[in-house]
Parts: sequence; C-alpha cells; structure tokens
Amino acid sequence: MSNRPSFGRDINDFLKSLGQTKCEVSESRASGVRILTLSSSGSERITVRLSVFNPSGQEELEFVLLREHVEELTLSVGECDESVLPEIEYYAEVARAYSSACSSFAYAQSSVRALFNKLLQKGFPRDVCEDAMLCVRSRGFVNEDEIALRRAQIMVDKRWGRSRILMKLREEGFEEDALSSVLTYLSEVDFCSNCAALIQKRFGALPDGRHERELMHASLSRMGYSGTEIKEAMRSLNTRN
Repeated sequence: MSNRPSFGRDINDFLKSLGQTKCEVSESRASGVRILTLSSSGSERITVRLSVFNPSGQEELEFVLLREHVEELTLSVGECDESVLPEIEYYAEVARAYSSACSSFAYAQSSVRALFNKLLQKGFPRDVCEDAMLCVRSRGFVNEDEIALRRAQIMVDKRWGRSRILMKLREEGFEEDALSSVLTYLSEVDFCSNCAALIQKRFGALPDGRHERELMHASLSRMGYSGTEIKEAMRSLNTRN
C-alpha cells in the first residue's frame, strides 16, 4: 500500500501533520448569478450590480433598469436564478430606449407612433420599442390631443388648408381618436379668409390670364384648400378691388 498522501478530504489532516496552518478548501462554482447591490439612480431608475459565475471565471456586470421592471422581476440582493439574467439585460435595453424616447420628445413633441419609429430608426428591436412606449404612455408624458391641436394651430398660422393639415397630422402618426379636438378647432377657422390672405401674400393680386389662374388654383389646392374655398377667396378679393 502506498504511503503517498491523498489530496482529497484529508488534505487538512496532511497539512496538520506537517505543522502547517489549516487550509480552507473553497468550493468551486460551475455557474450562477448573484445580485450584489440594488441602488436608486434618480426617482425612476435602479442600478443593478451583479456577479456572474461560469466555468471561465467570475464577471461583474452593471445594468440600469426602470423601477417597475425591478419590481416585476422581484429582484433582491443575493443568489438568483440564472434565467433572470437575460430578462435583466432585456429590461436594461428597454430603459435605454425609454430614455432615448424622452430625449426625443423633449427636443420635439410628437405622437407616440412617431416616437416609436424614431426608436426603430436608432436600431432598437421592435419588442423593446413597444415596451419603452408603454412606459412613456403610463407616465402620461404624451398627451396626443394637446400636441395635435398645437401642431394644427401652427399650420393654420402658416395658412395651410384643412385637408393638408389633417393629412400632415396623420403622417406624423396621430391616430383618429387624437384628432377630435383638432376637428373642432378647424371647424371654427375661416379658411376662405386664410386662402385670400395666402393669395395676396404669394401673388400680390389675382392673375389676369386663365393659365396663370389655373396654376394659382393648383398651388392653393396643394396647400389644402377646397375648390369652394378658393372660389370664395377669389370672389372676396375681386369685391375688394
């Protein structure tokens, strides 16, 4: 029988027999996730710092999540299931998209759909964009009725016609239920007077020639004025002259 010491459970006995200090043998971890800290980053964000153990070693990671997602995942300091890591990474991306949407909105107020499309253009995945916009909606940051009405008022001041205003708002992503206030407002606008003012601004006076009048009529149509409004505007200008 060999007198060679075995280095298994009796390693401490072996060291003790040599008069050396007891050695604590650490148990190696094959894999796992441990949340180290959860710290507030402002009123709505939480920074999650964690350690990931895998066969190649240990790595510390840090993610910033919105508070509601930390609560949804029921995160707490300590050991956690490995399956939560992809969810933490996903919601960290949602938090980034949410911050980007808020920055875009602060720069230029727009519809929810327009914000969504901006996030897509910046390279965020569609599902991330959808969850980010849910966060924006839940906070009431985007009042589409008020924004659409404000945009319509600006376009009326520019002497745009009714049909062009509505077409532009729809292109900007405002849904029909957000246009009710706009429709009420536009019903009170005197588009005939606006059209007459636009004619004076662009042409100075009514053209004499038939071809020139047809070109003017086409230009006013592109601005969103109806045939009836254009004729009434021309009639009022003729009366003034």
